[in-house]
Amino acid sequence: MHGHVYAVGIALALNAAHASRDIFGFVNEAVNNTLSILGTPQHENLADFLGGPTPQGSPWGSHTAKDTNCYNWTPNTGVTRYFDWYVSGTKCAPDGVELDCILVNGQFPGPTIEANWGDEIEIKVTNNYEHEGTSLHWHGLLQKKTPWMDGVPGFEQCPIAPGSSLTYRFQADLYGSSWWHAHYGSQFASGVVGPMIIHGPKNADYDYDVGPIMVSDWYHQFYNETIEKLFTKLPDVYIPRSDNNLINGKNRFDCEDTSLPCEPNAPLASFNFQSGKKHRMRFINPSAAAVEKITLDGHKFTVIANDFVPIEPYETDVLTLAVGQRTDAIVEATGDPTNAVWLRAYKICWPTNGHNEVKAAIFYEDADRSQAPTSQPGPNAYDLYCGNDPLEKTQPYYAIDPGEPETTEIIPLEFRPNATGLFQGEGAEGSNLLWYMANRTFYVNYNDPMLFEAKLGNIDFPYLRNAHNYGTNSSVRFVVENTGYQPHPMHLHGHNMFVLAEGPCVSNMTVFGNERGNTPHATGNANGTVSSSHSSGHNLPPRSADSTTTMPSYGSCWDGYITNPSNPQRRDVQMLLPGHYIVIQWNQDNPGVWPFHCHIAWHLGAGFVWTVIEQPERIQEYMPIPYIMAQTCRDWWAWTGENVVPQIDDGL
Repeated sequence: MHGHVYAVGIALALNAAHASRDIFGFVNEAVNNTLSILGTPQHENLADFLGGPTPQGSPWGSHTAKDTNCYNWTPNTGVTRYFDWYVSGTKCAPDGVELDCILVNGQFPGPTIEANWGDEIEIKVTNNYEHEGTSLHWHGLLQKKTPWMDGVPGFEQCPIAPGSSLTYRFQADLYGSSWWHAHYGSQFASGVVGPMIIHGPKNADYDYDVGPIMVSDWYHQFYNETIEKLFTKLPDVYIPRSDNNLINGKNRFDCEDTSLPCEPNAPLASFNFQSGKKHRMRFINPSAAAVEKITLDGHKFTVIANDFVPIEPYETDVLTLAVGQRTDAIVEATGDPTNAVWLRAYKICWPTNGHNEVKAAIFYEDADRSQAPTSQPGPNAYDLYCGNDPLEKTQPYYAIDPGEPETTEIIPLEFRPNATGLFQGEGAEGSNLLWYMANRTFYVNYNDPMLFEAKLGNIDFPYLRNAHNYGTNSSVRFVVENTGYQPHPMHLHGHNMFVLAEGPCVSNMTVFGNERGNTPHATGNANGTVSSSHSSGHNLPPRSADSTTTMPSYGSCWDGYITNPSNPQRRDVQMLLPGHYIVIQWNQDNPGVWPFHCHIAWHLGAGFVWTVIEQPERIQEYMPIPYIMAQTCRDWWAWTGENVVPQIDDGL
């Protein structure tokens, strides 16, 4: 039984810690007191669900993954899960290299949120980081009842000021594997991340739930230093390069390759297998930029979920996760009881300083835990393809037909020098490179959340909010076109996206009408505004009241073909490859002001955000934004009245 393996692992690890150090994940405080217990012998397998009311054997009763539309029905368990978190600056050394970090409750990765589908989750977040605000986002949850709790500053809240607290409360309205992270600047790249596990109905059988496995790149540079270099003046162009790769916040670094304080024997992560049993492994990519290729020597994965969407199971020997994505997979332990093998993750699709592979040990029940595995990598362990698995393979377990949309946007992407007046970072105006979506870049105002303005009936936002009102349309379709050379994991808040199609989009002439791949820029009014009213949708009012010019129409790379039209893939992050397009669609059933953005931290910070205003009339008439959100703004305004906020990126 697992308990026996766990006890043996603890005993071995304790003995090793006495003698020297257990390199396979036991948290020895003498080595690094910020390490999480994830990926160590101390971390037990997860149960099928947490204790509580269990009508008909589970908190969700007789509802199954096959017969329940989770967008229309959520159980009401009557249970609240409480958490008390503190955000603070500290030193940490996940791979042995000591750095300045921002952590929650002093650990990396941060605390695990674990709940049942339908539970309420209440998290008191106190900002003890004295230098700047913070804000936490619960990635992938719909927030249908509580859009003000989505955690994006300038969208649904003001930042939590240093010394202040905000209690987030929301329902676990989807189930599966996800993560939470800071959405203030790029704080998450310096440690403000953690897993989120929502138990729900199964769509495949397994024996053990190994729990969250966070696989991420890691930078030996505090995120603010990276951002400052990112916005260096042209002609210099700075490309942030990651230094290492981590599994559950663990790896080791060659100390000869750094001038920073370095411990050469940092622990590696480890996990337990039982021979002949099936193990659920919840892979999460909270990287700043890298795509992760995940393999397990000598074993296959049966994929059962992407993001918060259960899918029809299929088999593969390699998993591909872009930033923000999750894949749940079942692995059958086909080895002997004495086996030990390597779980590998290899970071790709973003420049690095080397150290691209991280390994974790998988120990069968009778394996010698004092010895490293000697298994060899599979044929796809170092595959360099950045894209997700083919759409044909990824069919949701519960089928939904998206139907025809009421409005469609064609959104080409450009990376080019910013125009005068379009970016407000100190020293940045007219001097560096920003991302543009259909000729619009983005910059947030922390002091004036857009959801609050929409509640007051004010939706004529300044040009730099890049806000687009989709009115009463019941559904929206985007054709996002990337003729450039960089990949983009595209994430939409408040929704699971239907992913209808993807394909090559290499012709700038098709998209922009010229070979250079630049929008033929119109001259705007005195405020530098232009209209984006080129959409072909219905009931679509003008996007900006102060617009005086009309943007050109863009060509489409898409030929109209939809993969699995009656049941296309759904997820909340989809990879957009270089020289490709993706077609996404969603139902406007969640009034709010939602960001649609690239999840690469260094792209997101450089203006890569499109603001979706969804059903503003319902926001104004029916949305009961609680008092505490206004109080958070008052606390923030008081702090910023005495402190300068050096917002050098777009704020997200």
